[in-house]
Amino acid sequence: MIVKLDARAKINLGLRILGKRPDGYHDIQSVFHEISLCDIIRISIKPGSGAISLSCSTADIQSDSSNLAWKAADAFLNSTGALLDVEIELEKNIPSCSGMGGGSSDAATVLKGLCQLTGIKDIDLSKIAIALGSDVPFFIRGGAALIEGRGELLSDTPFIPFHAVLIHPDIKVSTAWAYSVWDDNSSTSLTNNTMIRHYSASSAVWHEGKPFPHNLRNDFLPLLEKHFPEIAELVQFMTDSQCENWGMSGSGPTFYALFREKSRAHCFSKTLHGSFTLCRSAETAGASSNG
Repeated sequence: MIVKLDARAKINLGLRILGKRPDGYHDIQSVFHEISLCDIIRISIKPGSGAISLSCSTADIQSDSSNLAWKAADAFLNSTGALLDVEIELEKNIPSCSGMGGGSSDAATVLKGLCQLTGIKDIDLSKIAIALGSDVPFFIRGGAALIEGRGELLSDTPFIPFHAVLIHPDIKVSTAWAYSVWDDNSSTSLTNNTMIRHYSASSAVWHEGKPFPHNLRNDFLPLLEKHFPEIAELVQFMTDSQCENWGMSGSGPTFYALFREKSRAHCFSKTLHGSFTLCRSAETAGASSNG
């Protein structure tokens, strides 16, 4: 038996870090929104003893037990007691260490794919997900959501139609490193960003006077500006551009520019000199079947 699924990326429509928790994680407020950029995952199962194999299209991604997709399959087998061998083929399109949740999306998609293949329904995937990583519960649910706590508290927020230009600086940012830098600077002005505004469902539209319904400020951005000249230059470029709605996703370094019309996104992309991706918002929840 085999299933083929899309594992979508997300962008953060604003990110506020509220503080470090006693368990070592951080409380956050952010709006996650899935986008059309996705990894493609093929999962097959057969009767067996719990063997897991993982292959990846990208050489710099580990294909062993350190990979979140592998860990997700292992957690599913341990939780259900299913006597199966699992084979996972991972086609990577979401850049690693980019702030778009690629690894977490892969893990959530493996969990959902195994549920689909096995027909097992009486399992709490969210409980497994939070043990795998803070972003994984969102991808179990998918779509768009207000994220609080360490990532386990999700509230409905409306889907927002947009076209996005993703800008990929030629650097990698470890989430663990970014949080450690935030901890070191938590009492300085670098971390004193504006709180995210929470708009009602009726406000989640584009309209004159409010071109986008969320504050896109990201608490990591001032810290990355300080440590990476490439980020500082990109911030200046975005500030000087005609794009009103831009931000950085997660702990970076991916930037995004958001537009109502696809034509405006294409036009903006022509002003860029580095690596970029054109995509759109995903307006249905969850990993989607790809045939």
